[in-house]
Amino acid sequence: MRSARAFLAFLIVLAVPSWARAGDGGIAISGVGITSATLTPADLAKFPATEMDVSFMTKNGVEKGHYKGVLLWSLLQEKGLSKLSQNHHEDLQHTFLVTAEDGYRIAFSIGEIAPDFGNRAILIATERDGKPLAPDEGLRLVVPGDARGARSVKSVVSIEVK
Repeated sequence: MRSARAFLAFLIVLAVPSWARAGDGGIAISGVGITSATLTPADLAKFPATEMDVSFMTKNGVEKGHYKGVLLWSLLQEKGLSKLSQNHHEDLQHTFLVTAEDGYRIAFSIGEIAPDFGNRAILIATERDGKPLAPDEGLRLVVPGDARGARSVKSVVSIEVK
């Protein structure tokens, strides 16, 4: 009986995706053309900071905040995205998938954030209203300009370029 419980616990651990077990406060970045890495808040602090006021509708009403963090484009460039190809038409066929700790996922196109195309300033936020993000919020992807907040992802654990 005891060994059956231990085996069942082992199976449950295997069934939980690795991103849900991460819990270290970092974001795993990987995928096509990317040098895989896990970036912690300390790593993000080494990049130039960007600040922006953001507001969007949620199921609980309008959410507003002054966010500070790192542009996603800068992170992806640092990790090798700029080496995908010499042809921007080929680069535009790539996407990136953002995954939260609870399994929530949102997909974006590279063209949305590329400076020569959409030039959208998507941010990996580390602070809100001058204070570090709460532990239950984790690192947050903030998408300014969206009318609804569904693409502003709390507790981001991975970003994969496809």
